[in-house]
Amino acid sequence: MENVKRGLGLLALALLLTGTVTADAEAKKPWEKIRIPELNEIRMPEYRRVELDNGMIVYLAEDHEFPLLELSATIEVGSIYEPADKLGLAEMTGSVMRTGGTTGRDGDAIDELVEARGLAVETWIGQNSGGAYVSALAGDTDLGLELLADILRNPAFPEDKIKLAKEEQKASISRRNDDPMTIAQREAMKAVYGADHPLARHPEYDTIAAVTRDDMLAFHRQWFHPDRMYLVVIGAFDSADMIGRLERVFAGWEPVGTDLPADPEILDLPRTVNIVDKDDLTQSTILLGHKGIRADSPHYAGVMVGNRILGGGFSTRLFNEIRSRQGLAYSVGSSAGTGWRNPGLFMAFTMTKSESSEKATDAILAEIDKMITAEVTDEELAQAKDGILNSEVFNYDTKRKILDRMVMFERFGYPADFLQTYQEQVRTMTKADVLAATQAVWHPDRMTIFAVGNYADWDGDFAKYGPVTMVDITIPEPSLDIPEATPASLEQGMALMKAAREAAGGKRLIAMKSYFEKTKLDATIQGMALTFTTEKTVVYPDRSHTLVKTPFGNQTMVLAGDKAWATGPMGARDLEGDDLANAKEELSSDVVGIFRGLDKLTCQALEPREIEGTACLPVYVTGFGDGYQIFFLDEATKQVRMVQQPGVSPMTQAPVVQKVYVDEYAEMDGLPMPRKLRLMYDDELFGTATVEAWDADPKVDMALFNR
Repeated sequence: MENVKRGLGLLALALLLTGTVTADAEAKKPWEKIRIPELNEIRMPEYRRVELDNGMIVYLAEDHEFPLLELSATIEVGSIYEPADKLGLAEMTGSVMRTGGTTGRDGDAIDELVEARGLAVETWIGQNSGGAYVSALAGDTDLGLELLADILRNPAFPEDKIKLAKEEQKASISRRNDDPMTIAQREAMKAVYGADHPLARHPEYDTIAAVTRDDMLAFHRQWFHPDRMYLVVIGAFDSADMIGRLERVFAGWEPVGTDLPADPEILDLPRTVNIVDKDDLTQSTILLGHKGIRADSPHYAGVMVGNRILGGGFSTRLFNEIRSRQGLAYSVGSSAGTGWRNPGLFMAFTMTKSESSEKATDAILAEIDKMITAEVTDEELAQAKDGILNSEVFNYDTKRKILDRMVMFERFGYPADFLQTYQEQVRTMTKADVLAATQAVWHPDRMTIFAVGNYADWDGDFAKYGPVTMVDITIPEPSLDIPEATPASLEQGMALMKAAREAAGGKRLIAMKSYFEKTKLDATIQGMALTFTTEKTVVYPDRSHTLVKTPFGNQTMVLAGDKAWATGPMGARDLEGDDLANAKEELSSDVVGIFRGLDKLTCQALEPREIEGTACLPVYVTGFGDGYQIFFLDEATKQVRMVQQPGVSPMTQAPVVQKVYVDEYAEMDGLPMPRKLRLMYDDELFGTATVEAWDADPKVDMALFNR
């Protein structure tokens, strides 16, 4: 009986506890019980601002918690100041200042020093500012200061590092049309600001090629001065002592004493509708935008809150309506249209199916229109304000971030308490304030539209938004300075090429039905010595079989009339479109193909030149596609000494000037043929080739050209 009573008591207790928990759960959900602490308040560190005798502005903040030193320099320089025919100069100057070292320390020596002492040393130049950064242990304070001063004052700009910087720029240009959003953002800047505006320009192969070492020296000399520099110094030091060290290490660096040029004006250009038609895409990338405001506008806080509601995150109107409810977009969002130095770009974007391009664009415009016609809800306002105030903390979570912001405020004329004022404006923001700001700044009827996709598959004609401009994003090839042809230069050029054909075998070469060639190439790629063997069989007029044996496996490419395919370690694929056209062009544009098809080509004699000590007669040959070749013929023998043509770097896929030098001829199957060759890319040796076999009119197994 006692056990039964005890059991009933435990059961009653359990029911009581269960009821209590259930009631509590109904009152408050489990995740609502989690106590979320307030984010740390943004606290300005103690710092000291001084101006050195040479005009340099220095912000110092002592921090003795760790024995470290950070030096962060901001320089009044940027690509907005580079000449239009040398775009890329600023960025390459900022890069080579570090990689190329100084007049007293070369770049490789600095690399070794940095690695050995645990330092970090960087330099760069962006669109409207440059910078340098050094971090070191406190015990290396003098070394860190010396490195910073030496790099800023005495860069060497050696030619080998300039060449490397140019290759990096060319590789970037070659890839710039790979991503539709990158295309849309780049080209939209041109549409909104103007194609020639310094904020919308970008380098081309020719502008990179035009930059010289003297240009870098002059650009550095013009813009790098102490009175155009702000230096943030943070770490374990005594401020008075640090000021003395800075005065000593930068002693003798002369100020420029003149004001910066006025910033380029940003005009209010009319709305345009722009399309990049790419038939290889199955989705559209659409960007809408117009000029915005600077952050010192009275509407800044209002549009920042408004954008947080419109499309500045996941729980936004654009996301909820266009992606979640209508299911139109893979990605959608917006930016407020604010900038610190210049007015920003108010922008909305989406990526959608080709078949919903117009519908998604209409939906975006509709959501923007709602933002300027009616007040937001109380819940939207509260979430947006919390989101901004909470996220702003992370822009000021280190002393360096805070002082770098103070430098920015000073550079662009903002008050030192800008942050505190902005936070207070956000805290006190009302729905009416947001509406007033968005009505003043956002104008959907003025938004330029830029879209990338397969226009034929779109669900509507974008002409409903205004006259459509089809934008060509073809990357201009590096130009070649060739004088205008004359009847005399064309006649002379053809005569020279016919003489070269005679020297190569003449009638027998023309009458040849097929040939086989085996070549071994010894190349160095990223420091590795590699050997490639190529076996090529050609049957005229339209068949070729090329087998390339590589250290990574064999690769085969076959052209059989109007069909072509390639096989390799990754499988097989058909060659179509440009790939098929290139395979056909290769058949007619090798040296044998050029000689055989000479009467169909244009040959222009150029001024004589000396090639590695040999007097040569150059002939500019075109007519076998979009390319060209320049044959440098030995003046005495008329044999080919070197062939120059456009090529592609196998490392970066960027365009290069390809030169093939013939170092040795040998008789092969009764014909004088090149035996030893050198392959150069942009005058840098890539590899040496040996022709191991060459047969005219061999017996060919036609099964080579079957799938």
